[in-house]
Amino acid sequence: MVPPLLCLAIYWDGLQSWFLVDDFAFLGLLPRISGPRDLLTAVFRPTIHGTFRPLSERGFFLLFQYLFGLDALPFRICVFLTQFANLALLGSIVRRLTGSPLAGFAAAVFWIGNSAMSTVMSWTSAYMQSLCAFSILLAFHFLLRHVETGKRRYLVFEWAAFLFGFGVMESILVYPALAASYTLLFARRHFRATLPLFLPSAAFAILHTTLVKKQATGPYAMHFGLSLPATLLKYWNSALLPRDQDHLTGLPEWAAVVVLAVFSLALLGFALVRLARKDWLPVLFLGWFAILLAPVLPLRDHVTAYYLTLPLIGLAMLAGYAAARAPRVLAAPLAAGYLLLSVPVAHDGASWWRERGANARKLVLGVQAASALHPGKTILLARVSNELFWDVIRHKAFAVLGNVKVFLIPGSESLIDSRPEAPTAPADFTLSRAEVLRGLEGGKLVVYAADADPLRNITRAYESSALKLFQDDIPRRVDVANPLLDHLLGEGWHPIDSGGRWTGKRASLRIGGPTREGARLRLTGYCPPVRFDHGPVALTVTVEGAPERQFRIEKSAPRFEFELPLPDGLAGRPIIEVRLETGQTMSSANGKEEYGVVFGVFEVH
Repeated sequence: MVPPLLCLAIYWDGLQSWFLVDDFAFLGLLPRISGPRDLLTAVFRPTIHGTFRPLSERGFFLLFQYLFGLDALPFRICVFLTQFANLALLGSIVRRLTGSPLAGFAAAVFWIGNSAMSTVMSWTSAYMQSLCAFSILLAFHFLLRHVETGKRRYLVFEWAAFLFGFGVMESILVYPALAASYTLLFARRHFRATLPLFLPSAAFAILHTTLVKKQATGPYAMHFGLSLPATLLKYWNSALLPRDQDHLTGLPEWAAVVVLAVFSLALLGFALVRLARKDWLPVLFLGWFAILLAPVLPLRDHVTAYYLTLPLIGLAMLAGYAAARAPRVLAAPLAAGYLLLSVPVAHDGASWWRERGANARKLVLGVQAASALHPGKTILLARVSNELFWDVIRHKAFAVLGNVKVFLIPGSESLIDSRPEAPTAPADFTLSRAEVLRGLEGGKLVVYAADADPLRNITRAYESSALKLFQDDIPRRVDVANPLLDHLLGEGWHPIDSGGRWTGKRASLRIGGPTREGARLRLTGYCPPVRFDHGPVALTVTVEGAPERQFRIEKSAPRFEFELPLPDGLAGRPIIEVRLETGQTMSSANGKEEYGVVFGVFEVH
């Protein structure tokens, strides 16, 4: 019972953490499901990063959100219960392998006490690490039981746990290597029985490589070659030294180097001594570290502490074995020193996650309450901190509330750090001055201060200053599906429909003019398949009487993004007019209305 109780003591704050960052992408799935087909897509579609985790991410979030809504505690309880099972399995496995109850106990304590575990114990999106560990440890447990008893039913249980892992996380692919290495070293007559395990791994790897789009650039791009040893060394350092040790532990740089050297020499020295005595267990344990680290090792530009959750099992096994077999005069102070350094950092990490989650909870549930008070109105947020933007708003957290429109006040983007690597920027979530002006005049939006607890309605105070400052502002980005910009649309537009707006045969709109020469107009939209019955759809665009530009929308690319250069003579104009004409249209059922193309956003840049 001690390892689970220690887990609770260290990560109590993690048990009370709320949702953050990637959590909102999974929480946003349930509101979009309207039938079985949507459900299948939501569960089984790979993520944009190329991962396929229907059980540990999408299925997990959908089920618990359906049952408990936005109450994070049941999610967190599930994570902790899974980790309790992992600690029991790890202790049992090491006890069986080493014959030492102390080794099993110490291995569980060393694993849960490592500061790299604070993420998986505090952030719900990291649950796949804990559930994958459960699948691997359970499968290996049944392998040991089969070797001990010779009963074939344990092989069936091993296969069931192994195959379950394919719905959890890609790292399950390496389990056959773990099973084969154990049988090769200690139960050779069972080695051949592990070879069929490689077939599902090979099939999954082929399908994953073929069907899932890989990242060619960015942090999730795979790099092989000379970078692998350097990445391995980084993970080794992170495994033995507390994360962020420089400012959380107060160790000077030279002391951190000494601590790393001492722990490394202790573990590797113990392994060499045991190997000299023909004891192959340390080789198996170091093999677990290397094999479980292998799937993330090519991610050279995304070295992350919580990726150590699985590889740390191997090092915890080795450290537990050393604690039981090495001389007490050496093992006891080393074990105590490791825990005294790592456990406080792990605890502080969980506290950090809880604090961030509390701020996210205040904002999201505050917006939920505001939307209930002002149904149908756009909510404008003022005084949004840098942390709240990148933890909550940038991840479109308010999608979990349904059809609630939330934006930042103009100028917010200048107060938030820019992150060029992020696919979205603060400006993408900020309303223009014209939108704010029209929204205030029409009573279509309310303004809340995000730094208050609870959120505070400051609409009246904000309106008095905005009406003076924003009077003549015309935005250079016009989303035609935004009702606050209806006043910029001219003839020929149909009502908003599913996030876009149809034109008739002809349509026009006004947009802010370019501030400099060499500017361009970008327009995006969509043409449904029924519009291609007579071939490609022609689109003509004219800006302020300049020579018209012709574009063709092809059936193979119904979602289009076109750009055209703007005449240099338009530079400095506060407003310009854009005219659109579709070469062929379709008629409504009653034949009274014409439909051309669905447009989204127009932008001068």
